[in-house]
Amino acid sequence: MMRQVWLVLMLLWPGAGGTQEDPMVLQRCIWACLADSPGAASLQYNQCVEARCIASLPQQASPRLPDFRSDWQVGLASNGVHHYAGTQAEQGYAFNYFCTPGESYFVLADVPIEAGQYRMLIGSVEYLVPFDRARGALTVDIPPGSAFMQAVQRGRWLTVQDMSRRPVIRFSLAGARAALEAAVAQCF
Repeated sequence: MMRQVWLVLMLLWPGAGGTQEDPMVLQRCIWACLADSPGAASLQYNQCVEARCIASLPQQASPRLPDFRSDWQVGLASNGVHHYAGTQAEQGYAFNYFCTPGESYFVLADVPIEAGQYRMLIGSVEYLVPFDRARGALTVDIPPGSAFMQAVQRGRWLTVQDMSRRPVIRFSLAGARAALEAAVAQCF
């Protein structure tokens, strides 16, 4: 993904079209954002690049860092028992819903965070969600129809923040409603 962003930025950079401007100015700005953030996978880094580096490009170029969008998938889990709906973020982290007739829970998979309470920001509404490792991954029991599940179904983006409001990861919720409804229909 970073190669694609770099390619887009280079193509849109005024110096790429033959002007005398130095493309290293943009690169140094990107490196500065990286140095001031938890890493290239973080929302903080991406917001910095967009606000500080890309905003300094001439208005006619007006590039924007692309939001990573992954379609929500739905189906039967590999164990043949649970139905699921889920999506992945650019870094390979996943936000999934699993259910059987007796269970209903969300999972944050492969996210490098510890069990505990996190702020889940959907639009301007914040949900405090306590994730544990009872199932071997970060999970939280959420019944169908709960306020949090309804927000996931209606929202555009889900931002996971730690308790200090630092962003951890961001997931697209495009397609979540249909995927979650399909999974729940198989379980309840």
